[in-house]
Amino acid sequence: MQPGLGGGPALDVLKGAAEGRALGDARGQHEAVCAFLDCLKRASQQGTTAETFTFVAKCAEYDRYLDEKVVEFRANPRGDWPSNAVKSDNNTVIAQVVDEIAGHLRSFSEPAQAYQSLVDYTQARIKALMPPEIAGMRQEANISLIFPFLEKALAVEGDVAEFGCFRGILSVKLAWLIRALGASKHYYAFDTFHGFEIDDPAGGALGVGSFRDDEFDAFGFLTKWSRILPLTPVKGDATKTCAQLKAPLSFVWLDLDMGVLMDPVLRTIWSKCGPDTVIGIDDVGRPETPTVAPWLDALLACGAVELVFDSDRIAPNTFIRFVKKKGELPPA
Repeated sequence: MQPGLGGGPALDVLKGAAEGRALGDARGQHEAVCAFLDCLKRASQQGTTAETFTFVAKCAEYDRYLDEKVVEFRANPRGDWPSNAVKSDNNTVIAQVVDEIAGHLRSFSEPAQAYQSLVDYTQARIKALMPPEIAGMRQEANISLIFPFLEKALAVEGDVAEFGCFRGILSVKLAWLIRALGASKHYYAFDTFHGFEIDDPAGGALGVGSFRDDEFDAFGFLTKWSRILPLTPVKGDATKTCAQLKAPLSFVWLDLDMGVLMDPVLRTIWSKCGPDTVIGIDDVGRPETPTVAPWLDALLACGAVELVFDSDRIAPNTFIRFVKKKGELPPA
């Protein structure tokens, strides 16, 4: 939020207080409180991103609440507070309200709040852009962590590719959102559509036939949706069918659960990825998929990619990473 709050002394006062600068006498404390309230109001008027969505909404809520108490207790205008004392029918209550607001906002430094902001933002966007009949369909992947990064990638040239789409619910939702946001992109959903064709070479829980669902025709389901959405399902071994992609890619979602599958796919599409292409990897560090994390760690260690987002830092056991192309892939 700092860039939007710049241009005035209030933020500098708060930063000084946060760094342990003494506030001195009562006048100094009064100036710090007024600086906090000034930043609160300006934050409530900022545009939001996925990362700041909940924080800005709460700032606006708390700012309105304080305004209500100013009216209720007939306080002098807030704009006069920096140069004059607060004058109201009950200064104690006004002070308690300000202290409560400060306490609530302090909690936004906690990692859980960062995760909640992404969830709240995604759900608000889905509610605004997607019919409830589609929004209510259950997908396996955590769309609240995926959509904000897909949305950022809409400004990047290229199409979108998902590898390992299973039933295709996530594919339909993301393709719908792409269309609703007016982006000129096509969504490709790759899968065998009959489960895994190999066993995990590391002895993980997944093997031949895992994620096979004979009761749900995912390929047929996606084919029907492709009549109204910019969506193409691609059936077969993704390590081979990925070669069908010809255009640049702006967003890639890798959910193949094994490093031995992800590696040849990424190598094949590498030339389609630019430095701003957003590449998401699911199941990093999940016990059932033991080869995904070592595969990604090797790419990070050699400088082929750089880490953009680690979901486990804000919400443990969510297992999602986003990276961007940085260098060249090591020899196979």
